[in-house]
Amino acid sequence: MPGPFARALLCLALALPAWAGPVPSFSLKQLDGSPFNLDDHLKRQVIVLDFWATWCGPCTRSLKKLQELHEKCPEALVLAVAIDDGRTLAQVAPYVQGRGFTFTVLLDTDASVCRMFNPGGGVPFTAVIDRRGALAYSHSGYLSGDERALASAVAKLIR
Repeated sequence: MPGPFARALLCLALALPAWAGPVPSFSLKQLDGSPFNLDDHLKRQVIVLDFWATWCGPCTRSLKKLQELHEKCPEALVLAVAIDDGRTLAQVAPYVQGRGFTFTVLLDTDASVCRMFNPGGGVPFTAVIDRRGALAYSHSGYLSGDERALASAVAKLIR
């Protein structure tokens, strides 16, 4: 049985992206059905990707804070990537509209993009891409106060 340090290293390794260097490209549909291609935005602005689902309790709290970040940092492109599949996909639009979220919502119905950034696939998961197109920050889960680290990371990249 590995010790606590070895278990912590294993957990950290499993949470890291499966690639190094520039982030992988992807294309997804937006909530309105129009296409979104990450390459069209890479190296132009700081990008915040937040992976979430309608059935995820912590995601509800995380998305409220993501909306605040979106309003306070209009220089950053904030993308909420829903991983809802066919069973809950129809709930995404009412969920977003009912809460007054104004950031861009993308649909990752097979969670393939989520797994590119977070091999464990858990939500919520947040990744920040810098203007060079590299992963600058990532965080799994949500606890009250986590939004401060995210806001700080984004602020440093926008300067």
